[in-house]
Amino acid sequence: MRSLFILLLSLALVAGLEAAYYGVRYLFERRSEELRRRLQALGQSGGLESSLLRRGRLAAAPTLDALLRAIRPARWAERLLESADSRLTVAQLWTYSGLAAIAALLLAMALRLPALPGLALVVGAGSAPTLLLSGAAERRARKLSEQLPEALDMMARSLRAGHAIGAAFQMVAGEMPEPVSVEFGRAFEEQRLGLPLEQAIMHMVDRSPRNRDLKILAISTIIQKETGGNLAGLLSGIAETIRARYRFQGKVRSLTAEGRASGFVLALLPIVFVVALQTLNPGYFAPLFTERLGNLILLYAATTWIGGVLWLYRLTKVDL
Repeated sequence: MRSLFILLLSLALVAGLEAAYYGVRYLFERRSEELRRRLQALGQSGGLESSLLRRGRLAAAPTLDALLRAIRPARWAERLLESADSRLTVAQLWTYSGLAAIAALLLAMALRLPALPGLALVVGAGSAPTLLLSGAAERRARKLSEQLPEALDMMARSLRAGHAIGAAFQMVAGEMPEPVSVEFGRAFEEQRLGLPLEQAIMHMVDRSPRNRDLKILAISTIIQKETGGNLAGLLSGIAETIRARYRFQGKVRSLTAEGRASGFVLALLPIVFVVALQTLNPGYFAPLFTERLGNLILLYAATTWIGGVLWLYRLTKVDL
């Protein structure tokens, strides 16, 4: 067991060093990649590359792809990958989750953890890739909302200068940074292939279902398509609306900062208390892991703690 634990620890150390290396490399090469993408977009006569259109695949193998299409959770996982703009497939995501769960199970066996903590470790490790992907999708949606007002203003200026709507989309795709450039580039490619404007924008909403600002843009564009009017003025109005919402959200966050800090302290206090007591008296919590009644008490404590944390989070959450 000791050799197995050392092997798992070595693999985790190598994986951590590799992740740190690629993270530093990404930070240093990000600006050069952005400049290369803009120069490539400006230098092509036919617009942006059609590779911006992501091909939805559940698996690389055709047989496994057809098998996963019959499973409903696989469709949900594919939408999550698309909203996070990940290059993984559903099969790869589930493979990483399974490997993480197996590694956690071996680690729990090596440490001789009780059944309840071992199960929690396995479940947490298995769901970690999905949780990380969900966080990446949330950050991407937030960044897209931050860049959207400037992109809409750029489109409005392009339309007032006499350009077509397709040229406005192409300008945003070539001049703006990611992720708004990628989304507008995909919409431009769909329009170039003959898709109507409102459907291309609705596909943008489908790729970013967590972004409310894109939904506002889609609804306003569809209404403008049916009723007519000044599209440039509409885009400028939507950009100002999004900016006003962000200013209001900043005020709300500043007003709820004290409540969120109090909730964080209250949520962290039991953990600090348990760690301190375990350090001062190592055998104090042993009955919670060795006896059945202790396991039930530990399960009740963990459940109520999670419920309290969610309740405190809901108290400081303001839906706008």
